[in-house]
This record gives sequence, C-alpha cells and structure tokens, in this order.
Amino acid sequence: MTEVTIAGVPFEVPAGTTLQQLCDTHSTPVVFGCRAAQCGACVIRVTSGKEHLSPPGDDEMNVLDVLGVDLDHRLACQCTVFGDVSLEVAE
Repeated sequence: MTEVTIAGVPFEVPAGTTLQQLCDTHSTPVVFGCRAAQCGACVIRVTSGKEHLSPPGDDEMNVLDVLGVDLDHRLACQCTVFGDVSLEVAE
C-alpha cells in the first residue's frame, strides 16, 4: 500500500492508483473540472514524493505552463501514484 497525504489527511491506496480514483472514492479538497488536462481546476502542489508520481505528459505540461506554476505543481487528473506522496491543493 501507498500513502497519499492530501492537505494533511492520509489515504492508503494500492500503488498504481490515479489521484482521480482516490479523490472520486474519498472526500478530498481537490476539485476536478474536465479531467483531461485542459482546464487546470485540479492543480496540486507536491510537497514530497514527486518522484513517486507518473511523469507529466505534454498536455499537462502545456496547461501548467499556461498557468505559470513551477515544477512542484501537477494536475491531479493526470497523476498515477507509485509510492508515498504528500500534496496540497494549489491556490
């Protein structure tokens, strides 16, 4: 099992779980819009464990670039978790 901490609340999930699946199953503060790396509604900041997330694809990188955020930010709709990670909801 892998521990994903979102805004201080830990969740145990199997490795290979998407953040979208986790957030659909549990009550979290992550808000989703399009769920397809287009709108930027689900921007999160990775506070630890960035190396345990799937790498960002071109679509995600384009949206993050448009939003002007640094590389500690990701779109939750595009992340798969492979190890322990801590996240905050971006403002």
